Amino acid sequence: MIDAHVHIGKSARLQIDASGEMLVQVADALGISRIFCTDLTALFYDMHEGNRLLYEEMRRFPDRIIGYASLPSARFGREALEELERCRQDYGMRGLKIYSTPEASIAEPAMIPILEKCVDLDFVVLAHTTPLECEYLMAAVPECRFLMAHAGGQPFAKGDWNRAIMAAKRFPNLYLETASSTIDTHFLETCVAELGPEKIIFGTDTPLLDPWVQLAKIRETAIDARARELILGGNIARLIGLAA
Repeated sequence: MIDAHVHIGKSARLQIDASGEMLVQVADALGISRIFCTDLTALFYDMHEGNRLLYEEMRRFPDRIIGYASLPSARFGREALEELERCRQDYGMRGLKIYSTPEASIAEPAMIPILEKCVDLDFVVLAHTTPLECEYLMAAVPECRFLMAHAGGQPFAKGDWNRAIMAAKRFPNLYLETASSTIDTHFLETCVAELGPEKIIFGTDTPLLDPWVQLAKIRETAIDARARELILGGNIARLIGLAA
């Protein structure tokens, strides 16, 4: 299993202090082999320092921690593009994580060259976005492999995962990531029925959300074993080129 949505590091805003060692121990308890991590310093404060800190944790746990480069904003221009290049070439990271809010939406022209750079670097993008924001961004850079964090199941997307499914139907490279504090009836079954299991990515949002609940949401549901295997790791492994 691969968890595609994990936070590492410190954030006073979110009251989190999560070390690589702690996160690997949680993964061990759950039977998760790899965790795809975002550093909170990079995501909300300082991209250079945070991405460097994540690289240090990746070196400590090379077979367990995969790194997302993170940017606190789309508006750093060339500096952001150079940071992504550094994270891929020097740190070996495999994706970008970026956060969008109603006050600072990434659905804007400044994000387009960043997505184009992610295509060049063979990065997947995990973004905290609404379905409408995803449609704007995917229409601009349809070749980008884009993971909608929480599949619409977050407050400023109004928890509208049905709308997320509609967006994912329009764009072949738009995927839905499962972590959410909402546990709606038939959420996963509907996603699989409408999109196929190949477009669903397992994530827990550890340590913000309870990872045992997020895993049970996938395991204890009416989908077949092949679909479950793809969702719990096969799909993200395929997207980032991990060996089986």
